Amino acid sequence: MNKSFCNSCLKLAPATQVERDGKIYLQKECPECGTTETMISSDAARYNDKRSLDPGYDYHGCEVNCDVCRHGRKLRFAFVDVTSFCNMNCPICCANVPGMGFKFNPPLEYFDGVFRRLAEYTPKPTICLFGGEPTVRDDLFEIIDLARSHGLRPRVFTNGIRLADEEYCRKLLKSRAHILFSYDGDNPETYRTLRGSEKYMALKQKAIENVGKMWHLRRGRKMTMISCIARGLNAEQIPELLRFCHDRRDYVNCLYFMPLAHMWDREKWDYSPERLTTEGCEALVDEAFPDHKIEFLPLGFVAQFSVVRKYIGREPLPYGAAHPNCESMYYLVSDGEKWVPVIHLLKVRLIDFGRGLMELEKRLIEKEKRWEKSFTGRALNVVRLRAPVLRLTGLARILFYFMRRLRLRRLFKGWGPAKLFHALMVPAELVVGRKALKVLERHTHVQGLLQVIILPLEDDYVIETERLERCPTVHAYFEPETGEARFVPVCAWRRHNRTILRDVLTHYPECAGDLDPVGDAASPQSAAEGTAAEG
Repeated sequence: MNKSFCNSCLKLAPATQVERDGKIYLQKECPECGTTETMISSDAARYNDKRSLDPGYDYHGCEVNCDVCRHGRKLRFAFVDVTSFCNMNCPICCANVPGMGFKFNPPLEYFDGVFRRLAEYTPKPTICLFGGEPTVRDDLFEIIDLARSHGLRPRVFTNGIRLADEEYCRKLLKSRAHILFSYDGDNPETYRTLRGSEKYMALKQKAIENVGKMWHLRRGRKMTMISCIARGLNAEQIPELLRFCHDRRDYVNCLYFMPLAHMWDREKWDYSPERLTTEGCEALVDEAFPDHKIEFLPLGFVAQFSVVRKYIGREPLPYGAAHPNCESMYYLVSDGEKWVPVIHLLKVRLIDFGRGLMELEKRLIEKEKRWEKSFTGRALNVVRLRAPVLRLTGLARILFYFMRRLRLRRLFKGWGPAKLFHALMVPAELVVGRKALKVLERHTHVQGLLQVIILPLEDDYVIETERLERCPTVHAYFEPETGEARFVPVCAWRRHNRTILRDVLTHYPECAGDLDPVGDAASPQSAAEGTAAEG
């Protein structure tokens, strides 16, 4: 049974999705308060299209008791809180020192426990160092090295302020950690409202400028931009944010839009903007391209193409098994001057292209399983040719699938014989292991790719237990007393983080400390902020 929190008493109650006037509402039936509801989608057609791609899931039942839950979980992506200190004090944040009410800054041995347990998973999950603000920790690079020593590939989710210091920016880029950089556009009012001060805009822009000057230190590794989107502030700036990324496509390959989640305490901050849903954000992207119909796909659905991605030389996406109405994704391609929706290159709807590709994925998986037992497969394996032959035949099927559905005249460079040459060179270079994006840039009009991902976070009024139960994205923490790593779905973390992290700190008394409402609320942040500003 799907459940959510009553809008009146905030107790868990049975919930159903109701379609009305082209929108989707989450209707809660509370035994004490009666019926309440919250809009969870402003576009029922988009919502239902994505839901139609759901492969299904065997639900066990969820009570949002995540701190004691023992449900098995396909762990793909883990946030790890490294501190509650921050060099900003955003009113929308509940993960910094003022938001949590105490200091969280555990020692390296705590992270060794977390990383050691995460490294036991196959495949190993992607990890993201989170806060607070990770860059205010002086030992952040030791934490990054520690994660890598356990075979994990770390990411750093940063507000970017410290990267305004050129020396620090260079050091973080050379660490090879993937960077997720928070940037909300160039409207000062956005920063005054959501971040507490417009001065952060200039610091972030200086930081991005530094990244641009030093991006060669990344050796081809690009970064992700993340924009919190709020109606009445920067929702209309989505075209500008897309252009911003296009101008920096040499070092930016992904843009996350995060519709503002209503997580703040309304008694402390009287702010009630119109709710922006996932599909509402998708529609804003659609409006940026009036000549095309932009249809987003569920990110969990796209992440299932792991074999296809393997054969074309791309790494698997870390979001498999997610609910179809959670994260969604679309691809934009650069023609060298601007972004063009990928549908410009397709003969079919993107959703139909995705369904067909899923069928191809299943056939490739079935062939791999057959060859593990067949005489041909075993014989090729003896001479170490099974994997190369599987990849070669699989790549041929993938290319054939794409060729039948692509507008080839729009795709390949040149005219007449030259176009044929470029068309033949793409599979030839892929077969010998050339990087797919470089191959596309040489022989097609695709001069860059941008993943646009809508990354919703659920506040109490829109939480659904059906989403939480199958969520592959978690906050991970270590219990020193039991020696276990434990996990809480990302959208439920806010409900449990204070209790969990306080318990963690009982094992590290030297790191514990309550918030001093007079002095400590600002002092750690001000010190870090001053360092960045001086840089």
